[in-house]
Amino acid sequence: MVSTYKRKSDRQKWSAESMKQAIEKVFTGVMGLRKASDAYNVPKTTLKRRVQFYRRNQDISKATVKKMGRFNTIFTKQQEEELATYVKDMESRFFGLTTKDLRSLAYDLAEKNKLKHIFDKGTKMAGRYWLESFLRRNPDLSVRKPEATSAARASGFNKVAVRKFFSLLLEIIDTYKLTPDKIFNVDETGMTTVPKSLPKIIGRKGKKQVGLLTSAERGQLVTVVFCLSAEGSYMPPLFVFPRKRFKPELMNNAPRGSSAECHESGWIQKDIFTKWFQKFITFSRASKNTPVLLLLDGHASHTKNLDVINLARANGVHIISFPPHCTHRLQPLDVGFLKPLSTYYSDAAKQWLRTNPGRIITQFQIAELVNKAFERSATIPIAHNAFRATGIWPPNPDIFTDADFLAADTTEIDENEQVAQQIDEPQPCCSKSLSSANVVPDAAAREEISDSDDEPLANLRQSSNQDSPSARSFLISPAQIMPIPKNKQTKRVTKRRGKTAIITSSPYRQELQEIQNKGNQVKRRLDVDESRGKGIS
Repeated sequence: MVSTYKRKSDRQKWSAESMKQAIEKVFTGVMGLRKASDAYNVPKTTLKRRVQFYRRNQDISKATVKKMGRFNTIFTKQQEEELATYVKDMESRFFGLTTKDLRSLAYDLAEKNKLKHIFDKGTKMAGRYWLESFLRRNPDLSVRKPEATSAARASGFNKVAVRKFFSLLLEIIDTYKLTPDKIFNVDETGMTTVPKSLPKIIGRKGKKQVGLLTSAERGQLVTVVFCLSAEGSYMPPLFVFPRKRFKPELMNNAPRGSSAECHESGWIQKDIFTKWFQKFITFSRASKNTPVLLLLDGHASHTKNLDVINLARANGVHIISFPPHCTHRLQPLDVGFLKPLSTYYSDAAKQWLRTNPGRIITQFQIAELVNKAFERSATIPIAHNAFRATGIWPPNPDIFTDADFLAADTTEIDENEQVAQQIDEPQPCCSKSLSSANVVPDAAAREEISDSDDEPLANLRQSSNQDSPSARSFLISPAQIMPIPKNKQTKRVTKRRGKTAIITSSPYRQELQEIQNKGNQVKRRLDVDESRGKGIS
């Protein structure tokens, strides 16, 4: 059967409602066959046959069914709806089905449920035309290219971590009456001499491979620090070049007001971030009387930097770190700014190579290209949309639905265990009034939190459970043939990349100071042992 088949017959162009009314008129004796046929524009012979069928079965819905040809659909409408729901559920859990997976699953469903089908028994898969028809009947499904998502991100973005982050955020906003011009987000990204993403081009049809000129096979990476506010203001970026000495030529045509630092690795370091933070205090006009909020990820240069913490406490800057592995959904820069910046940077690099034939992009062109991309991407609507999509401003703790946490539900994370782990950790607070937001004081409160969280997750599991007899249209459901992967986590994770906390609070600072003091003691002991060894030798 051709997938683009167009109907050529004029048969059965009547509507089901017209046929229903005609059958009722003839059956009750109000009209004869000919009169009803003319009045409702239905074929006389068909009307006669349908009236006889209705007299035998007394089922008007079956009497008005339109069907032509000898072929029947393999699955009923309810079965296809269940299959489509299963496909969307697997995609939400980051276990999406490929086209071959779906075709193989359709064959297994037909076989195990003993349904009559015309699928290929040699390949044990449904046909390509069935797949195309299935996608047409379910327009909310399409073949997409997935984005690689680590298991840590899939399990890290869970309801417990997100709820804790929003509780800290709302407490800070309400306590200090913060407005959007006082809420900032900072993050670093790597800009390379070879752009990360290349645009699509028009080439010869049928050619196996098309190319686009780049500076080299592998590029040099320059770290750039960006910061924006919920109001839409952007701080001039900071460049970290992978070299020992700085040259003024590196900042030719750089964004106005931007600065630069050098380090052999090209990555952000604690001292470099401290210098940037001093500039941020000036840019944000933070003080004890006009406090501001800075949101950042759990990188060690941010959260384990006592110099930054002391500067922030002295100048009225409150810092909240995002939960581990959640920045792809919670950080405004990741959600709304860095993607267009990367796209515009690729466009600028392509244009530069076109206008400078024979030359390649080096570190000395990075600032200029970033400037062109920054001018196009640093807009007020992008900033507003980025903060709105993450629920940070306007504050919206319910921005994420149960479907957004399905991936974490796959790992069967025990919420009671997570809550207990977060209780055991030292929970910082910016003042005495905030202590209740950061720690659960007693067992009763812990039980209250546990009960409130378990209920929606239980409902979610029940709603997504395809094995429920009341929700099934198959005798053997898709979830039974291809079960949803589960991974029970029994070990408590001790090594974590930061944690959700107000890192400018006294408890957090004291904890960090103690850790640093212990590290210094161990380092001094090792130095003494090494010096003694050299003296003996």
